[in-house]
Amino acid sequence: MSVIDFTPHELSYLISVSDGYEDENGDWHEGSDEWSAPMKCHAVPAGQANVITYDDGSTATYSFTVGRLAPDCREFKVGERVRLNADGMVREFQVKGFHRWQLQSKIWV
Repeated sequence: MSVIDFTPHELSYLISVSDGYEDENGDWHEGSDEWSAPMKCHAVPAGQANVITYDDGSTATYSFTVGRLAPDCREFKVGERVRLNADGMVREFQVKGFHRWQLQSKIWV
């Protein structure tokens, strides 16, 4: 008997560990970033160039709808970098939209 996995994919977000700085010689040193621990999710390809419209009237196209995130997950900001691991494919995206419902949260990337 098989069991259906409703959250077969994983989503990670980029965390800034240290900020860049300028040393006494005036040389710039980049900060370091790392990926968060993966969160279980369900990613669905858009299938076409779907468009999301923002409050200011501007639009953006998204490639995936990432749903079934925990309702108490962190708040994702538009433009934030995320990494999606779906069916062995690992790709990086920018968040195009985020919405929280009572039983789940959803991200458009």
